[in-house]
Amino acid sequence: MTRAASPPLARILGAVETTPRTPAELARELGSSEDALSGMLATLHAGGYVQEAMPEQGACACGPCALKSLCRNADSPAPALPLLRLTPRGAAYLARQART
Repeated sequence: MTRAASPPLARILGAVETTPRTPAELARELGSSEDALSGMLATLHAGGYVQEAMPEQGACACGPCALKSLCRNADSPAPALPLLRLTPRGAAYLARQART
């Protein structure tokens, strides 16, 4: 028996699991448009599965994390990009999907 394809929301979560990404980057990686992803990203954000990874003055808005060295917004003189990162709730969802 073959394993079913991942649900669309799990594919999005998997894409931001290790590296924060902008909506445009996600659209390119997933072969979609930003418009098509916007509703799913809003759902994931509202549900607490992803959050914005944007700097505040002197620190990241997402707090200390292991991804700070990968985050293009951390300590950058360039304007902040709207990056999305996985939350603990999103990571738990992906772990459940991997077990099914």
